[in-house]
Parts: sequence; C-alpha cells; structure tokens
Amino acid sequence: MAEQRETYKGREVILRTGADASTARATAGISEDEAGAEGAELYIDGERIYTVRDAGGGYKASGFAFDPQPSPADLAKKIIDYRETGE
Repeated sequence: MAEQRETYKGREVILRTGADASTARATAGISEDEAGAEGAELYIDGERIYTVRDAGGGYKASGFAFDPQPSPADLAKKIIDYRETGE
C-alpha cells in the first residue's frame, strides 16, 4: 500500500503502510518491533501515534483510552476530536 494523506479539521493525517512504511522506518531508524499495528504508521501533524491492533481487529492508540476504531484513519479522527475538546 502507499502513503495516504488527509486533512481533518485542519490537521494533517498521514497513514503509511506496506513498502512506504518500511522505507520511512528504515530512514528514521525505527525498528520493526516499534512499527505499530501490522506495520502501519500513523502521524497527526507530524507527531507519530503508536498504534496496536486488538484481537477483534480494531485499532487502538498508545496513551488513549478510546474504544477500538475500525481503521487507523478513524482512530486519527477520534484523537483529533478528543484533542479539540481539550483545547
């Protein structure tokens, strides 16, 4: 898969998977153990969000107590909405 970019509520969301994620990890010196859910990398405004995939297939973010989301993009939106309410 490729890199996907989206803007949500003025925030830049980047999702890298597959070869793009592997290349970016190698360039940044990030090991495969730190890769996140199935090698996916999620960034919000340049900040890397560490993700894991639970047994039910949902995505969770380290440091956030949200219900699992069906995709990394949905998880990013949930994080942005949460942060917006705290500002």
